[in-house]
Amino acid sequence: MKQLAIVVFVALFSITSAAAGQSPAPKKIAKATATKPKAAAPSSAAAAHPKTPFEAYAVADAADGQILEGLNVNLRWPQASLTKLMLAVVVMDKIERGELHLGERVTVSRKAESMGGSQVFLKAGETFTLDELMRAALVESANDAAFAVAEHAAGSSDEFVKLMNAKARALGMLDTEFHCVHGLPPAKGGADNISTCSDMIRLAREALQHPHILEWTSIEHATFRSGTLPISNKNKLVGRVPGVDGLKTGYTRRAGFNIVATAKTGDRRLIVVVLGSPESRIRNGFAADKFREHLRVQPAEPEDPVETTASGG
Repeated sequence: MKQLAIVVFVALFSITSAAAGQSPAPKKIAKATATKPKAAAPSSAAAAHPKTPFEAYAVADAADGQILEGLNVNLRWPQASLTKLMLAVVVMDKIERGELHLGERVTVSRKAESMGGSQVFLKAGETFTLDELMRAALVESANDAAFAVAEHAAGSSDEFVKLMNAKARALGMLDTEFHCVHGLPPAKGGADNISTCSDMIRLAREALQHPHILEWTSIEHATFRSGTLPISNKNKLVGRVPGVDGLKTGYTRRAGFNIVATAKTGDRRLIVVVLGSPESRIRNGFAADKFREHLRVQPAEPEDPVETTASGG
């Protein structure tokens, strides 16, 4: 009996020891179900601060150039077709010195014909008066017309660029540089024409000294090529905001939508510069608001849709 008890005890001890040496059975892990993350709702802070309507802006009195308000007024920014304001100033200087006259004929070159963006579709060998081409460059913002004018006035576009930079220095535009005569985006590795709100106010004040520039930039609608090609002012404030009678707009992808505008009420004239707006309507609305605030003028008509030209809007 004692021996039987010992046998049973040994058997039970062996079974218990074997069980203790085994690893516990692994638990089953439930497979996770992939779920698409929900888009975060816009925060109240983001809703309260919409996209800025500009990278820089300034409002100035045209009489003395005093900046009445602004932000980032010395930010160097691509000009796009604001460039054509300096083209006009250099041309008018030459006209006033008797080196050019508005009635003379300009022959279009193959290089001028090849300009892209906003254009009046010039063909090599065609001739137009200097006045016709200046109107096309400043109203329609035609790059081919601007290039043809520059070649005619200085012998080449490169020589004309030198004149533009010299004039900028003479006007004290120390943060401005020109590399082309029209403001089109540069070729790969090239540099944009650059300026600031402060410098553009200097340029606008100089342009206002030449009545022909204001006359051209105040045209709302016109025609080119003996009346066969309608052209329209890229500055949509002209004819829509009372008192606005110039000057120039500009657009490239890198620059965004730029404007240098002027308006007069009574004896007071203002200049508004807006650089780097995300849309033409935002740019135009912001500039109109500044004229309204300072001159008490109101837009007369709704704004046109966004321009899509490579340079000119």
